[in-house]
Amino acid sequence: MRTRCGLFVLVGLVCAGFLSLSSASGGLLPRAAVRSTAIAVAPAFTAAQLDAAPTGDWITNGGSISNDRYSALNQVNTSNVSGLKLAWQTTLNGSGAGPLYSQEATPLVYQGIMYISTGNDDVFALDATTGQHLWEYQSGLPAKLITSACCGLDSRGVAIGGGAVYVAQVDGAVVAIDQLMGGVLWKTWNERWQEGGTETMAPLYYDGKVIVGMSGGELGARGSETAYDATTGEMVWRFFTCPTPGDVGGGTWSGMEWMHCGASIWNTPSVDPSLGLLYFTTGNPDPWSARGPGDDLFSDSFVALDANTGQLRWWFQTVHHDLWDQDQPSPTVLFDVTINGQVRHAIAEPGKTGWVYILDRTNGQPLLGIPEKKVPQLKSQFTSPTQPEPIGDTFAQQCAHKANYVSKKTGKILNAPNGKPYKIACIFTPYGYNQYVAVAPGGSGGDNWPPSSFNPSTSLLYVCSINGDNALESIPDAKQPPWAGGQTYIGDNFGVGNTTFANASWTGLTGDFTAMDMTTNKRAWQIQMPKGDCYSGSFTTAGGLVFLGHNNDSTPTYSAYDAATGKDLWDYPTNNTPRVGINAPGMTYMVNGKQYVSVFAGGGGGHSGNGALSGHGDIVYTFALG
Repeated sequence: MRTRCGLFVLVGLVCAGFLSLSSASGGLLPRAAVRSTAIAVAPAFTAAQLDAAPTGDWITNGGSISNDRYSALNQVNTSNVSGLKLAWQTTLNGSGAGPLYSQEATPLVYQGIMYISTGNDDVFALDATTGQHLWEYQSGLPAKLITSACCGLDSRGVAIGGGAVYVAQVDGAVVAIDQLMGGVLWKTWNERWQEGGTETMAPLYYDGKVIVGMSGGELGARGSETAYDATTGEMVWRFFTCPTPGDVGGGTWSGMEWMHCGASIWNTPSVDPSLGLLYFTTGNPDPWSARGPGDDLFSDSFVALDANTGQLRWWFQTVHHDLWDQDQPSPTVLFDVTINGQVRHAIAEPGKTGWVYILDRTNGQPLLGIPEKKVPQLKSQFTSPTQPEPIGDTFAQQCAHKANYVSKKTGKILNAPNGKPYKIACIFTPYGYNQYVAVAPGGSGGDNWPPSSFNPSTSLLYVCSINGDNALESIPDAKQPPWAGGQTYIGDNFGVGNTTFANASWTGLTGDFTAMDMTTNKRAWQIQMPKGDCYSGSFTTAGGLVFLGHNNDSTPTYSAYDAATGKDLWDYPTNNTPRVGINAPGMTYMVNGKQYVSVFAGGGGGHSGNGALSGHGDIVYTFALG
């Protein structure tokens, strides 16, 4: 169902702040103050505009459709970044500031106006030079959704183009919002949250289409990527990440498992316009264990589609028959890099496994080698005999922390909830019935959803990662609950020490910020986070900088590092009252000749590490020199 409201006749009244009316589809017309800033209507951006490294504006979630989060601005650079000062800050009316939310959105800026969404999928238009609120769209998310969505409520940002702002709501709706006024232009349903289908990614605006995935991992929804007409909201194409029997990849699922398969899409896709290809990666299969034989395509995979038709062009699977939630939730990154003296057109992404996977984006073949290696086997879990293991260094730990499972009193391995001692193991070690096996990385990663960035001057990919583990035990088939819409569909029991899944995944986490050399896939430098995990993502600039937020530090900060060496050059504490950590990636833009750096600080809940250490909030911080 789509709804449309014709709002142009109300512009004068709404902009003057005289109206606050409910729209036909649940949003509110803006509660705007008297507007002192003109809003420029975004055009139907061309592929060339979207593919260019951002300078004045930041018009798409990844900076460009390469998702490299690289800005060509250099007014702020290694020599003067220490002079960054707070230019303005504002709160977003308490939206998404509660403990069940995570503030993960990257702001967009077009012609001096900032557009940003909150964990509640409310969208705000702000003056990018002052923080003045211009309009607000309210999502009207259903109250029951708060306890049904996987991994907390969050939005990773919006898309703009063709005079509209687009948001993919966690309740499964895709909404086009009038860029001038904040009213609803159209609304359509991509998924049903009652059946486990949710959305947390920022949509992609490309070629007159709005492209969104399905984020209902661990709830047994069937993954998909869908393109809608940006003007009308009509579906243009849809690709299911779990094919039906008879289609390519359909024979890799057992029986009817493809119907409730998972293989979610948590990320905003990248695009190579010269090839006409759109790229994304997918989540783990559901349930985690007790599935029949098969590799379970296209879970845990890079997928390349024809951007115009949605037809499959190539794929590369990073984990076969995944039992451990070792998928790839962060965005794919496109770049050109010289390897062995030859310029190659690359696509890369760090995975939860702790490796970066580097492929040729024209055909999906590894650029540096990703050999299949033998791994431990367990017949009852139909384990794959081999797994792809990239040549190069890891950026995260791949064996469980024994200390997490040892009694401080006796020094012996603790008993799991089934009364038997934990088995301490490493990546790809299978687990069965009545046996808890601790493996790393845990379900939190490695690299989780936070985006990486790539600087063409250094050829470094900057990865934000977590060191943690999970102890897993499979639930026997006879005791597996059947799939039910909106209910957890994992198939495992969890334990760390004597704790439960509610806090098992997030116990004893540490994190690293790592620069990986894309010419060799080796570490160039690595910074251990002072306390807790690394969970915000980064962006990098022609000024030789890379910016990163800290969430779990006892004094959360926003930091700038030398992109070549990792030297800490600037830190801004966000530990005022309330103490608010940073879960979101920042960005940079220029207005009237001045470069700004902006980040959304709000901490996180659900799938955000030990976010309680940093508190929760809704503060947009924006910095400039002088």
